[in-house]
Amino acid sequence: MITLKTKNKKLNLKTSKIFYPLFLLTFLLISSCGQKEKKEEPTFNIKTESKTTPIAETNSDKTQNTNVLGKRMFIACAACHNLKKGEAHKVGPNLYGIFGKKSATTEGFEYSEALKASGITWSEETIRKWMQDPAGYVPQTKMAFVGIKKEEQQTALIEYLKEETKIEE
Repeated sequence: MITLKTKNKKLNLKTSKIFYPLFLLTFLLISSCGQKEKKEEPTFNIKTESKTTPIAETNSDKTQNTNVLGKRMFIACAACHNLKKGEAHKVGPNLYGIFGKKSATTEGFEYSEALKASGITWSEETIRKWMQDPAGYVPQTKMAFVGIKKEEQQTALIEYLKEETKIEE
């Protein structure tokens, strides 16, 4: 006989008209979870030849797709950097107009001596090296970021930065 003791009252599960069916139903439901039989479906190996020429990917499609990844990659950067003209500096400087700019020259931001002395002019190449390993590229920099190792992510972020930090004419 199974008994359950609650607050000094004994409850006999065997004779209980409520608990025994619930217990049994629960047990059956739990034990049957995920036990569906898998029917093996026949597979057919059909080869088709397309007589239509695929539409070439346009530059705008490629840029749009890259920017989706670039925007996602920038989320980590956004904790410390702004991109638009007139936005305040955060822990890092505002990156507006960064391409073609000499490092450590944005007014109103206190750069490390190492970055001031680096003589870097920001381009795709220098930004890629920087984002791979900032402390390795400019030792003793104040930027605390481990870097982005995947080339696809770097390229996407660079394209995103080019578009978002473009100087308005």
